[in-house]
Amino acid sequence: MKSRARKIRRITKPDRGGGGAISSPSIFIKTFGCRLNQYYTDLLLNAFYLSGYSQSYDPETADYIVINSCVVTHRAERDTRKWINRIKRINPGAKIIITGCFPFYKKIENENIWFQGSPGELIEYLKLENPQYLRFPLYHVRANVKVQEGCNFRCSYCIVPKTRGKSRSRPQGEILQEIESLVNNGVSEIVITGTQTGEWGREWKKNLADLLEEIIARFPRLRIRLSSISPIHIDERIIELLEKGKILPHLHLPIQSGSPRILRIMRRPYTLDEYLGLVETLFQKVPDIAVGTDVIVGFPGESDEDFQTAMETLKKIPYAYMHVFEFSRRPGTEAYEMEPVPTHIVRMRKDILLEIAREKRRRYIEKFLRRQIDGVVEKRSDGWYHVTTGNYLKLIVTDKYKLNCGGVYQFLLKKMYPDFKIEAIPSH
Repeated sequence: MKSRARKIRRITKPDRGGGGAISSPSIFIKTFGCRLNQYYTDLLLNAFYLSGYSQSYDPETADYIVINSCVVTHRAERDTRKWINRIKRINPGAKIIITGCFPFYKKIENENIWFQGSPGELIEYLKLENPQYLRFPLYHVRANVKVQEGCNFRCSYCIVPKTRGKSRSRPQGEILQEIESLVNNGVSEIVITGTQTGEWGREWKKNLADLLEEIIARFPRLRIRLSSISPIHIDERIIELLEKGKILPHLHLPIQSGSPRILRIMRRPYTLDEYLGLVETLFQKVPDIAVGTDVIVGFPGESDEDFQTAMETLKKIPYAYMHVFEFSRRPGTEAYEMEPVPTHIVRMRKDILLEIAREKRRRYIEKFLRRQIDGVVEKRSDGWYHVTTGNYLKLIVTDKYKLNCGGVYQFLLKKMYPDFKIEAIPSH
């Protein structure tokens, strides 16, 4: 089968060598939350693998259970606690490790937790070989590359500055070294990731476009995608890179609310007019771009008028997808003390926005049916390959075709299912 995309070798785990069977401790990692957590899961898998541990896919039998936690909402916090209780029930002898944001939000007391701390502290505590950067793509074939961590914004509802700390950039040389290692091990696409990705380089009077241009120059055949990024960080140079096809045509730009008044109460670092001006420019310059967003519904003080304004705003923007979240009170934030919107009203408004989101998703996908588009094969399961396209469409392709996981191919989009999965076939 021919593909206009470059061929790459199958991504495999490195061979550590050795002779007969050797019993080694096993590790199972459950990951919640953002791409930064996904990055750290990959880094931990690298450290455990280089140190002789084996990866388990069964939490009932693993020696160590790592829960890479999220606390951005109360549901994420609840899910972490549920997993702790589940592990105690199904695998009482396992050593439970909590990393991610939870240890920096609140310590879990009296629950037989073996370790709580950052991934770096865990590597040091277990005396693992520290990879320093991702050597191999053990978690995602579309590898996340961390460029920055922490947040200097003070949105009134957000706990992240407390759990991730102040913004700090990763040195450019270290980032390039990581990317080189990933490319040498078969990675065809990376996702530039951080807490506030666009804050990269502030310490050295640089910006994200400087880094992107250097990556493009060093790795001209690499597919580069930006993860969630604040609208204030999309400048003319990044728009030009999108327009020229140097980075993939997909941006996740959280709006959080389409009401100017609610945005001010949220203390978001942009105005609604600035946001709308940016997306208008993006659609003019890159017509097929997939713009996704996050929306919080039921923020304290959100009146019927605010919601109506927000709803009309969201209807006008041709999003490829919308993630809709109910407002979640987080202790230690300004919004925690505000008067909440009644639950039944929040859920009614959420249902309305979810219906708008479904319609936008359907319309965006329909634009690409019977068109050819390239994508990365991420995995194979249950008779299907799962593919992510450059504009973030999720395809399924029957495995009667012989494709390589991690490979880039052209696909013809054939059919959309009610759950928005898209059946496709490779183009010959």
